[in-house]
Amino acid sequence: MNRPTAYNYALNLLSARPYAIRALHRKLIQKKYPAADADDAIRRLVDNGLLDDRKYAEEYARSKMVSTGASKRRVTQDLYRKGIKGDVATLAIANVIADEEIDTGAALERVARKKLAQLGDLEPLVLRRRLFAFLARRGYDLDDIKSVISRLT
Repeated sequence: MNRPTAYNYALNLLSARPYAIRALHRKLIQKKYPAADADDAIRRLVDNGLLDDRKYAEEYARSKMVSTGASKRRVTQDLYRKGIKGDVATLAIANVIADEEIDTGAALERVARKKLAQLGDLEPLVLRRRLFAFLARRGYDLDDIKSVISRLT
């Protein structure tokens, strides 16, 4: 059985879901394609407009911030892990917030209310502590967390 070229393999992967450049390159190397072939495939995909970290970052940020109410910091960290660095991630997040007219304070409050409903009847101190820890793990700013907790509990 003939193995597809690195370029064709990458096209197959991209037909299933979007990838960041670094992640797709890593995938090709894991499949034992020579580094030169992987580099060439990535270059061709970028030249043809089929692979674009800016578009990927924006799509990823939009899906996370709109559907799950993820914080800017959390999305930035996720993008960084996927190989999307600094300015590209920051610009993508800013574009999503502007395009979708996301009110980050309202998103934080929505996430906090949902978690409060799940926590049920706990002592007020325990409730606040757990909610604070949950929101902190989600990457929200501490001042924002404090203000939403004081309003909701």
